[in-house]
Amino acid sequence: MYVIVRLRGEIGTSKKVEDTFQMLRMKKIYSAALLEENAVNLGMIMKVTSFVAWGTADEHTIKAIEKKKNLKPPKGGLKSKKLHFPRGNLGNNGDKINELIKKMI
Repeated sequence: MYVIVRLRGEIGTSKKVEDTFQMLRMKKIYSAALLEENAVNLGMIMKVTSFVAWGTADEHTIKAIEKKKNLKPPKGGLKSKKLHFPRGNLGNNGDKINELIKKMI
């Protein structure tokens, strides 16, 4: 299962990206969404990949997100909201997304 965390706002984004965030029900910064692993959801993730951190969630992370969808900023801060993983936090974080979400809960 994919987990997505929104890290950037919507100033300067295109209408397509804003619509994709509405479909994912991610209106605020640091909100999270759980998605099934399929081609349609992966296409939506690729459209917003410059604004989110995403990866594959483990069972502990899934339970934590189902309990609390609006997260707080991570303790210790982010590497960068402008650079992609591994130098920053944007894009596909793989299994490291679980560590990021653990810092946010």
